[in-house]
Amino acid sequence: MKVFKTILKVLLIIFIIMITITAGVVGAVVYRNWARSQNEIIDSEGNITVKEDVELRENVTCLFMGVNGALTDFIMLGQYNPNTREVDLISIPRDTKVTGTIDGKINSAYASGYKPANTVQKVKEITGIEAQYYVLFDTKVLRQAVDAVGGVEVDVPINMNYDDPAQDLYIHLKKGRQTLTGKQAEQFVRFRKNNDGSGYKNGDIDRVATQQQFIKAMISRVLEPQNLLKLDKLFDIVISNTKTNVTLDILLSYTDDIITFKTDRIRIETLPGAGGYAENGISYFFMDKVAAEALIQEMFFKQVKVEEVIANVKEDSSIKLNTSDKIKIELLNAGAKTALFNQVVENLNNNGYYVSKIGNYESSEKERSRIICHDQDISKLEDLQKLVGISKTENDINADATVNYTIIIGPMYEL
Repeated sequence: MKVFKTILKVLLIIFIIMITITAGVVGAVVYRNWARSQNEIIDSEGNITVKEDVELRENVTCLFMGVNGALTDFIMLGQYNPNTREVDLISIPRDTKVTGTIDGKINSAYASGYKPANTVQKVKEITGIEAQYYVLFDTKVLRQAVDAVGGVEVDVPINMNYDDPAQDLYIHLKKGRQTLTGKQAEQFVRFRKNNDGSGYKNGDIDRVATQQQFIKAMISRVLEPQNLLKLDKLFDIVISNTKTNVTLDILLSYTDDIITFKTDRIRIETLPGAGGYAENGISYFFMDKVAAEALIQEMFFKQVKVEEVIANVKEDSSIKLNTSDKIKIELLNAGAKTALFNQVVENLNNNGYYVSKIGNYESSEKERSRIICHDQDISKLEDLQKLVGISKTENDINADATVNYTIIIGPMYEL
């Protein structure tokens, strides 16, 4: 079960850990360990070279849906391109006009039998893309995840005041930049209009833009050092409120070695179109078929050249090579204050060390700060002791260790 959780956690991050409204989305992409892939060769001295005859791999598509009761109030189609290591996302407004649903809106497709496949089919009908996988989130994810990372800072574009006792939804937010709690974040991404009928100038389009703003803010928040320590907690929150058709075989196709993360490889767009009213007087979002086809072609069917794949592999490989000559450190928090722990990470990285792993040290005892040596060469141990201010050491010589030292920061630690 532990291996399953580890791999699933990576997949969620690779593809985009989505945490937003009714099931939101947070995108954080990590890439496969290319040094162990078919596209790289490592010689006996650890030097990396890239094969010139790389094989292009198939893209992976997934539909992310946020459920509010019987409706999918959040719909986003995503694609991960393992060749360019890019993630493309298209938000689909909940009021998008389709055929064959109760009210003609795409967000009610799920209500018929509560089947994610129904929404997957409707998305295919309007985009031509049949998502291979789906991830269905419950509304609890947003509230719990935001609170777990200490809130998310966003810019609320307008005053929001809306009350709906039937949904137990009460939205009261002031315009301006602010840090939202989990409950407020749910209000922020679910807001559509005020009690007096006023609201977003461009209706559902602006609502989608608000959700996308939240996604980007949440990405940055999750990736802060103090929150990387909470990935286990975030994972438990996500998995307990998620339904997916991703199988263990799929999960096993990804490694648990997080190499790099680049936000410039994430692209988020909105399905082209405009809001309006149909003859029956119901408001819909009418997709612009010509513009939508062009956007989907550009994002989901881009031609990838082998030369580009090789360039990307070399770029990511250089990150690993730049750290290969540094002393690698595993840093574990055994009860120290988060701010102090983060300061240790920064000090080590700024002084020529490479903190390659961070995490929590699980123990019911009050741990003493100490340095565990895994490498027989301890010539630089004294300098490390002085830098972090820890004199106590232990030996655990291990030729297979991926780090040179493990540093445990206890609750009584002072820098």
